Amino acid sequence: MTKHAFKIGSREVGGDAPCYVIAEISCNHNGNFEEARKIIEAAADAGADAVKLQTYTADTITRDFKGSLEGTIWSGMDLHALYDKAHTPWDWHKDLTAIANDHGMDLFSSPFDETAVDFLVEQNVPAFKIASFEAVDTKLMEYVAKTGLPVIVSNGMTDYLEMKEALDVLLGAGAKDLALLHCNSGYPAAFKEANLRTIPVLEQMFDCTVGLSDHTLFADHENKQEPAAHIAPVEAVKLGAKIIEFHLMLDRAEAKALFDKDEGGYDWPFSREPAELKKTIQMIREYEKTGSVEYDTEREEELAEDVRGKVSLDPTARELDSRPARPALWVVEDVDQGQPLKFAGGRTGNFDSIRPGNGGLHIRYTDLLDGKKAARSLKAGTPLQWDMVEGA
Repeated sequence: MTKHAFKIGSREVGGDAPCYVIAEISCNHNGNFEEARKIIEAAADAGADAVKLQTYTADTITRDFKGSLEGTIWSGMDLHALYDKAHTPWDWHKDLTAIANDHGMDLFSSPFDETAVDFLVEQNVPAFKIASFEAVDTKLMEYVAKTGLPVIVSNGMTDYLEMKEALDVLLGAGAKDLALLHCNSGYPAAFKEANLRTIPVLEQMFDCTVGLSDHTLFADHENKQEPAAHIAPVEAVKLGAKIIEFHLMLDRAEAKALFDKDEGGYDWPFSREPAELKKTIQMIREYEKTGSVEYDTEREEELAEDVRGKVSLDPTARELDSRPARPALWVVEDVDQGQPLKFAGGRTGNFDSIRPGNGGLHIRYTDLLDGKKAARSLKAGTPLQWDMVEGA
């Protein structure tokens, strides 16, 4: 195996291996198991190497505190209700894994708390993915790293120091097979903010396998009328990306109609349709085979230049708007004055890391706070602050 290469299942990833293509199902099944099956089958038909789920429930990723993801396309939606509708039922995982494996693909997932990690280990996943929002969840990353499985982490919304901390935490907790995906966490991401020229710089700086978690789709991301799904992934591979991840759905128009009624389709503005996925993978494989690939129009050439952008290790303005939605430490059960604080990790405890974290202490302070006594009575649904903790 060459430098940076490791295995996910039976496939070599990184080094001189072909680009590893992941189709993210996320909530695009709209609560229908057969829809999830069809998405997996479409991913296989398009030539994807893996499909990915997200493993959470409304109560493991957030709490019913009437929070919302301001600064995103889900702004104004009650977060707990949104995740309750969007989550993938845990009892689907076994059957969806069998379907993916029967079609020659790996299946793994992004966990959002420790109970999800334990569950996924029981499901024999071959790897873990850390989502961009969770790249600040140091406790979750430690727990994932200790499984010994390969870890892929996205850097969306992070600055350099946060990105370095995430990788240091993973490596320090025992992760050996590690990949970093450049990511713009606009939903959808603007082509001119993709800054794919950052990808080879990340490889040099962090000495690991690199790739792209892609949320571009529309060249006109505000009007959403000009899909150009293949541009960013192809350009990323030209710049050295060895993993490409993007969302896959069956019918965008149908998903948008559901979104407009708040009945599903929550990822429609940045999800590929099967034909777009197939075209993208064909172009990637052509580039890997011949060292070149041609676009059909001058407009596509312009868009290719747009996504290459510049080297940037800082979040864009639109990503800064989304950062308050990342998880942080909140009081999740009423606490009496003098009562010890206990980190829950999705289990029993009175403080936990949840979305949206706006106003809560950073998760890196969890071990320092765990076991300290409350300086006063605290109500569930309160962002945890230093002055709430004795001796802090």
